[in-house]
Amino acid sequence: MIWPDREAKRLKERNLPLEWADDMKTPSGRIHVGSLRGVIVHDLIYKALKDIGVKTKFSYVFNDMDPMDGMPAYLDKNKWGKYMGQPLYKIPSPEPGFKSFADYFAQEFISVFNSINCHPQIIWSSELHRSGKMNEVIRLILDKADVVRDIYKKVVKKERSPDWYPYNPICEKCGKIGTTKVFKWDGKYVYYRCEPKMVEWAEGCGHEGHVEPINENGKLVWKLDWPAHWKVIGITVESSGKDHMSAGGSYDMGVHFCKEILGTVAPDALGGYEWFTIGGKKMSSSKGIGSSAKEVSQILPPELLRFLLVRTPIKTHLDFDPVGDTIPNLFDDYDRCLDAYFLKLENNLPKDKAGEVAADYARIIELSEVNPLPNSRLYIPRFRTIANLLKTKNNNLTVFFETQKKDKLSIEEKAILEERIKYANIYLEKYVREDVNSKTVSKIFVPSELQKKFTLQLINQLECLKNKDDKNEIQQVVFECIKSERIKPKNAFEIIYQTLTGKSFGPKIGDLIINLGFDKAISLLKNVAQNKK
Repeated sequence: MIWPDREAKRLKERNLPLEWADDMKTPSGRIHVGSLRGVIVHDLIYKALKDIGVKTKFSYVFNDMDPMDGMPAYLDKNKWGKYMGQPLYKIPSPEPGFKSFADYFAQEFISVFNSINCHPQIIWSSELHRSGKMNEVIRLILDKADVVRDIYKKVVKKERSPDWYPYNPICEKCGKIGTTKVFKWDGKYVYYRCEPKMVEWAEGCGHEGHVEPINENGKLVWKLDWPAHWKVIGITVESSGKDHMSAGGSYDMGVHFCKEILGTVAPDALGGYEWFTIGGKKMSSSKGIGSSAKEVSQILPPELLRFLLVRTPIKTHLDFDPVGDTIPNLFDDYDRCLDAYFLKLENNLPKDKAGEVAADYARIIELSEVNPLPNSRLYIPRFRTIANLLKTKNNNLTVFFETQKKDKLSIEEKAILEERIKYANIYLEKYVREDVNSKTVSKIFVPSELQKKFTLQLINQLECLKNKDDKNEIQQVVFECIKSERIKPKNAFEIIYQTLTGKSFGPKIGDLIINLGFDKAISLLKNVAQNKK
């Protein structure tokens, strides 16, 4: 049983009338791919709960009331600097056709997670405030500001002055929310100053005023704003990254605020989840650091991107580096799980432990569904073979795979092949070439004398084959030569692949030789075998 099903089974035992899973994000710039981890975690819980008959909902909150507190590297500071400190939903969109700065970046992210079959109810924090739904909880927290200060002191050992209140009004003069500080609450109005030097990323105008803490007049500070949303929406399940889950972190504080102020229970956090990074890089939406969700969604088919996230246990750090063999390996893993799914359809899963593993693989495919899964086995062309064939300029891939299948490809199989060709071309253009041109320049391959001796023996055996189009016979000859020449398989494969593809890897050798053409492959092998030092 994989983790979403285990967690759903545990949550079901609570017998709540409704399990409401939710995730949140501040749309302060292009939303990085790491944020997809949270979307998938909650989508999986939602779907696993539905599968076992639990009444459930799934939502995604965009905290568009938050201030612009970082300048994305791809925006002009001279044009956008004046908006620093203003609420994101009041800042204009970088492109026409969107309601605001927040809406522009949020819609890009929505399109990505919709494409991988995540369709939560979208909730805008600004609309919650505008509707008045946040008013009661804001008043309750302000009335108990002394308890809030005590919790800060007790949990994070941070002393708050008696005139500190956890609320930021929007300045009536300059429109900024990130620079205002409340110093008094009389039960009806908050009294505030727009501080010129309160934060490094924005300058307040110095205005002093008072407003009612209702509707769109302002918002709670983050550590109170999060549990306030939990209460108002009715959230019962919300996980988060490990940075929020540490002792004294946002979630820990939220638990105390729920219990001691809001009179409710904090959502189940599933223990938190590990980060999703690209090439080990820490990412930031507001600073434009790391790969955006949109960028990564353009290098993998939707079902592979979803699979990448689904197959990774919630407590495992996921670092995805598309350079090298990562993408071909991902496709291989997907195909392995897809085969288990076909075995399940055919009621042919193995027994005992192997059957349990295969059943988990099949379940991963079911939860990775983007488009309806096939209801019977399909022939799946291997991505790695496609990429290698494209490198050898073989454009007749349909014929090649029909030869492998020993039958015509169906409409569905041709569609899979065309999609994989598309993404193989992207992979070859973006990542194989970049790998070759990286700072670490590959050494020129120089075969050893043993490798040359092995190659000569291989050539002799191949030329003796009666059926030179039988890939299985070719494979058998390779292994017989490895054994007879007492060469390590790694070194044998190295000279074959380096000679025929210019790389240290490639498709199965039988496929490779047939695709290149038997005579051409033999000619290339002879050239390298006869090249004396």
